[in-house]
Amino acid sequence: MELRYDNYLDKVYAGWIGKCIGGAIGFMQENNKSVLHYTPDTAFPATIPANDDLDLQVLWLQELLEKKGSHFTERDVGEVFAKYNLLMAGEYSFAIRNIELGIAPPLSGSYNNSFWKHSMGCPIRSEIWGFVCPGDPSAAARYARLDGVIDHVSESIYGEQFYAAIEAMGFAESDLRRLIERALTEFVPAEAKLHRGLRQVLRSYDEGADWLTARTTLLRKFGSSDASDAVTNIGLTVMALLYGEGDYGKTMMLAVNCGYDTDCTAATAGAVLGVIGGMRAIPSWWLDKIGEDFVIGTVDIQRHSTKIVDLAKDTCAAGLSLARDGVIATRFSHVPPDVVPSLPLPREPGPVALDVRYDGLPSIGADETRTVTLSIVNRSDAAVSGSLKLDVAEALRADVSAARLTLEPEGRIELPITFSVRPNIRLLPQRNLVKASFAADGGDLAASLDFGLSGAARVKLIGPFWDDYDTAVFDENPYGEVTQKLNGIADPFAMFNSFVNLDRPYVEESDASFDQAEGEYVNLHEDRIDLRAFAGYEGPCCIYVVHDFVVPEERREAELFVGSNDEYRLWLNGEALLDNRSSRHYMPFNQFRLDVTYRKGANRIVAKLIRKGDRFDFSYLMRSPSLGFKWYVDLAHILQG
Repeated sequence: MELRYDNYLDKVYAGWIGKCIGGAIGFMQENNKSVLHYTPDTAFPATIPANDDLDLQVLWLQELLEKKGSHFTERDVGEVFAKYNLLMAGEYSFAIRNIELGIAPPLSGSYNNSFWKHSMGCPIRSEIWGFVCPGDPSAAARYARLDGVIDHVSESIYGEQFYAAIEAMGFAESDLRRLIERALTEFVPAEAKLHRGLRQVLRSYDEGADWLTARTTLLRKFGSSDASDAVTNIGLTVMALLYGEGDYGKTMMLAVNCGYDTDCTAATAGAVLGVIGGMRAIPSWWLDKIGEDFVIGTVDIQRHSTKIVDLAKDTCAAGLSLARDGVIATRFSHVPPDVVPSLPLPREPGPVALDVRYDGLPSIGADETRTVTLSIVNRSDAAVSGSLKLDVAEALRADVSAARLTLEPEGRIELPITFSVRPNIRLLPQRNLVKASFAADGGDLAASLDFGLSGAARVKLIGPFWDDYDTAVFDENPYGEVTQKLNGIADPFAMFNSFVNLDRPYVEESDASFDQAEGEYVNLHEDRIDLRAFAGYEGPCCIYVVHDFVVPEERREAELFVGSNDEYRLWLNGEALLDNRSSRHYMPFNQFRLDVTYRKGANRIVAKLIRKGDRFDFSYLMRSPSLGFKWYVDLAHILQG
């Protein structure tokens, strides 16, 4: 494909303008899942806000592409993300904690991130990849995957690839339907929920359903109560593009008025319209409303210019670099003499590379082992001999600490390493880092790799407990031996189920009694606690969870977030904090945020969990504003039992 530079710049500029417009008009009702009734006159906020949808892509341009060049890795993306992202929301916060624990992409997007792993955090970051890969959807999708795995899995990553492919192809193709069909066919697996959801949107449009009916059908068949769900929001964006039928204002307002993650849906719709139609496709009224500048506020960087046109020029300079480096096959013509590639030239990779693969979760607990496989790869055409060394976190030991290796030309060695928690230690830190290094003979360091194993919480489970009658109604068992036989069954429910009562102390609810009570010590590898593996009893019941941990310093203005699907009572250091008597859909902090003090040294959280349905879903998360609202990674779990 050949692309005139002036056409390239025009489309990129229009794409970024559209991204800014959509982010602004979707800002005020972000995550409102209702059908809305905004008009262009009422949609714009009084002040254009910063938006992570754009900020993170400016971050990728400045700290990833412009500093690392075109040949970066998913680990590079994760490092930049964890260092500069200020927005500790949803999946971002969990991915950053994983990366700080030494759990690099792609596991940073899946481990301990069950709720938000299919959310919108990565599809919103697609434009930069489409814009620097004009005419090459495969390259754009490859970059999108490197980006997406840092905080998501499958459906969300497919969505980012889908968007990036459309935006890359939009430089050569203006037919929206053809763009959607090709991106859907080539970059979203047919069995994926996203693929099936988008096919439903296309079917509704082709059958002549109005947009409200199409929206209802999409939500009923493929929707979610999570306003940030990727399948839902990508479906609504495609619906707005189809039903907008090329009309800029109509498309943008449909994207907003469909509700859900409105800044995301409208921003992507605006970007797609921009790259397809260029600046002439954006009415002057919209250009006047958005102005000439973008706002950065959710990433910790300073850009040399906040002019949208300068962002477009910088993006195009990156695109020229990818052509220079052979990443894309696009040929640029009529490039002005003062416009040059901006990215550093690719560096030759070292002769040896290291990588790690976990056997199971990237987490380890007391009395457990965890095996990881270290890959040592020779990328040269000559044999390489040298020494491998492992520096292991103090709480762990490994069955391999050093090894002599000889790598055949272009060969690979897969070395399993089994880790265990050292016996007789009192504390298991959350963060346990391991450094693997390979030095070729002659003393030169050939390669190194850092990775981590998260320390599992060691908790005491007391229970399960249950009642054969409703203790909230009866002081004693109403189902006596005589009445059951002589008078028939008084309560059929009691035959087939059991009862549980939050207000009944199944053990004396004090720290001393929790210490003395009979219980089982188990390792919890993730925040979301589902105790079905430990509570073999079926039916409503109660379990106490006792967690002792150490905080390195007193934290007075700290926060405790609680998520649950059922009733519970919570204590911190002997003080009763929460009494929850509602049942609802679980999310990591759907119940309460509490201001608490964690004392220096030992702390104890006790949760009395009530299960009335099929499962326990419960979590508690800790952070402090003074630490940038990041989840703690410096706790140590007290090992008992």
